[in-house]
Amino acid sequence: MKIVFSQAAQKDLIDTITYVSNDKPKAARHWANEIKKSIRKLSDLPRMGRIVPEFSDESIREIIKGHYRIVYKTDTNTIAILAVHHSKKLLL
Repeated sequence: MKIVFSQAAQKDLIDTITYVSNDKPKAARHWANEIKKSIRKLSDLPRMGRIVPEFSDESIREIIKGHYRIVYKTDTNTIAILAVHHSKKLLL
């Protein structure tokens, strides 16, 4: 399946990497690599994440990586990454 990123998800990634890299550049690179690995797994296992409780929609799922929620939407051919969101923040 093809994986695409929403503009919001791209901004989430850039903002987090920028924030963490101000103090810990190596940790920021490691975090980004771990997030990318988790996202790549979705192309083979698109339903591996749980349904996002806030939406109760079978096609909107999330995987948890550390303190981050990777929220995505599936359809027949595409996985759209909607957000890479810190779990302490409200998703809505």
